[in-house]
Amino acid sequence: MSKICIISIIILKGQKMAQSKKRVLINLVHPNMNESRVNKVLSEVAQKEDFVTINNLYAKYPDFKIDAKKEQQLLLENDVIIFQFPMYWLSSPALLKEWLDVVLEYNFAFGEHYKLENKTLLIATSVGSGTAQYNKNGSNKFTVEEILNSFEATANYIKMNYAKPFVTYETFVISDEKLEESAKNYVEYLKALVK
Repeated sequence: MSKICIISIIILKGQKMAQSKKRVLINLVHPNMNESRVNKVLSEVAQKEDFVTINNLYAKYPDFKIDAKKEQQLLLENDVIIFQFPMYWLSSPALLKEWLDVVLEYNFAFGEHYKLENKTLLIATSVGSGTAQYNKNGSNKFTVEEILNSFEATANYIKMNYAKPFVTYETFVISDEKLEESAKNYVEYLKALVK
């Protein structure tokens, strides 16, 4: 076999491997990224990965007029769908609820067609308090995972696979070192999802 033929085979194998790598869509849902510390850092480190696309929903839709077809196309182009947001009153920012209502249409996400079936859904959220507040004996009475159950139920309903949430705690007082560690762990989690 000639050297040119061997090189061609290596290039083709490399292209197939690159094409087979899973893609991650991070739907960033933060009403004020300019004032964000945690979500800004997490999205910036994630964006450095070649398999990640950041979709900043508040930047795209400040008027809440969501282009459902455009968002659906992004969902179809990716294998792992992440909603990244700061937890507001034990829920997500308002735009995410609107996005879910508008984008996950009948015969797209459910009904006769489940176009997101077998894709992975996960939540990356940041909370101001620590694990002491997020448990049955804490002030919130529930874990963060329990509070996010509606997203798991949504994933089940539209036949997506729900992955363990990525949670950054104590964001009001998080040190630079802890935030750097959280960012590193986020990237490692993303890499594990696409293997």
